[in-house]
Amino acid sequence: MNVGSLRLRLLLLAAASLIVVLIVAGFAFASTFAGHTQRVLEARLLAELNRVVALVDAAADQPGLRRPMPDARYETPAGGIYWQIRDPATGVTSRSRSLWDVVLAPTPLPTGGDTATVSSTGPDGQRVLVVGQSLAFERQSTTDRQLEVMVAEDLADVDAANAAFQSDLVRSLAILALILMATSWATIELGLAPLARIKQGIARVRFGGAKSLSGAYPSEVMPLINEVNELLETQERSIEFSRERAADLAHGLKTSLTLLNGEAFELERAGNTASARRIEQLTGSMTATVDHQLRLSRLRHRVRGDGQSTPLAEAVRKVVAAVKATPAGRQLEWEALVEDDPKVAVDAMDLSELLGIVLENAAEWARSKVAVDARLEGERVRLLIMDDGPGLDDAALATIGERGKRLDEQRPGTGLGLAIAREIVSLNGGTIAFSRAGAGGLAVAIELPFAR
Repeated sequence: MNVGSLRLRLLLLAAASLIVVLIVAGFAFASTFAGHTQRVLEARLLAELNRVVALVDAAADQPGLRRPMPDARYETPAGGIYWQIRDPATGVTSRSRSLWDVVLAPTPLPTGGDTATVSSTGPDGQRVLVVGQSLAFERQSTTDRQLEVMVAEDLADVDAANAAFQSDLVRSLAILALILMATSWATIELGLAPLARIKQGIARVRFGGAKSLSGAYPSEVMPLINEVNELLETQERSIEFSRERAADLAHGLKTSLTLLNGEAFELERAGNTASARRIEQLTGSMTATVDHQLRLSRLRHRVRGDGQSTPLAEAVRKVVAAVKATPAGRQLEWEALVEDDPKVAVDAMDLSELLGIVLENAAEWARSKVAVDARLEGERVRLLIMDDGPGLDDAALATIGERGKRLDEQRPGTGLGLAIAREIVSLNGGTIAFSRAGAGGLAVAIELPFAR
C-alpha cells in the first residue's frame, strides 16, 4: 500500500479519529468513575459524621464520645478511618485512637449545619478525605458549645479502585479500537468496491471484452463513469478514423506502386533494364513498409498483455512445424525444448507472429541447426532462439532490429522483420536482446510476462 493510496489515507484518517475519540472518552470515563467513587466515599463519611455527632459528649472539658464507635478500625492505629473533635475556643482536641498522635489540619468549617469536604494527611502520611461540620451543642448549666467534628478515611482504596478501573478501561478501549478499526477497514473496502469494479470494467474494455463501462454504480461515481464512457467513445472514433485513413492511404499507395511496377515492366521491355530494376526495388521496399505499418495498426492498442494467457509450448510447436515446411527449414535440424509448458501474457496472434519472424530469420541464416529453449524464470518466461549461421560482429549486433536495417544487402528483404518483432515484444511488456550463439550464429533472447 503506497503513500498515495486512497485506502491508506482513509485508514489513517479513521485511525487518527478513533485515537482522538478514544483518548477523550477514556479521560471522560476515568474522570466520571473517579468522581463517582469520591461521591460514594463522601456519602459514607457523611453517615459516619452523623454517627459521631450523635455520640459527642459536649459537657466534658475535653470533648469526646460517650461510647466507642462500633467500627473497630477507629481503635486500630492507622486503621484507615478516623474521627476528631476540636473546640475552636480553647484549642482542645480529641481524636480516635486510629489517628494516633496526628491531628487533622484545622480547616474553616461552615456553621449552620453545612459540611465541608477537604483532603488532608493521615497518620502515615497518606492522603485522607475529611468531611467536617461545625455545630453548637447544648449544655444544661452553661451556654451552647461550638465544636468542630470531623471524620476522615484513607483514599488508598479509592485510588486503587480508580487505578484498577483505568487499567481495565485501557484494555477495553484497546479492544474497542481494534474492533472499530476492523469495522472502519470493512467500511472503507465496501466504499471503495465500486472503484475496483470500475478498474475491472476498464480492463474488459482494454482487452476487447466490452466497449464501455456498464452496470449499476453508486450515484457518486456515475459522473466519472459517464466521462470515461464519453472518452472511450471519442477514442474509439479516433482509432477507427485512423485505421480507415491508414487503410485508404495504403490502398492508394499500393495502387500507385502497382502502376509504377507496370511502368517498370514497360521500361524493361523497352530495354531500360537498370532503371526498371531500380524502380522495382524501390516499389518493393515501399510496399513492404506499407505492409509493416498496416500490421502494426492491427496490433491491439494496449501497453501490456495483462489478461491474455497463451500456452507457449503449443505456439512454439505450431510455428516450428510451419517453418520446417519451408524450403529453408527442410534443410535444417530443429531442436525445441519448452520446460513446464508456461503460459505467457501475450495475445495468441501476436505470439505466433513474433515466433514466426524470429524463427524464419533463424532458418534463413542457419547452416544446419536451429535450437529453441524456453523456461519460466520468476515472473518472466525466457525464450532463447539460436542458429549456427555466420553470426554478427559487435557493430551489427548494436543495430540489429532497427527499422529498415538490413545486415546483408545482397539477400532479398526489407529489414523490417526483426523491427516488427521488437515492437510486438515491447507492446506486450517484454524485452528482446541479440547476442552471439554458442555455435557462432545469432542468439535471440526474448522475455515475456508470465500468465498465471
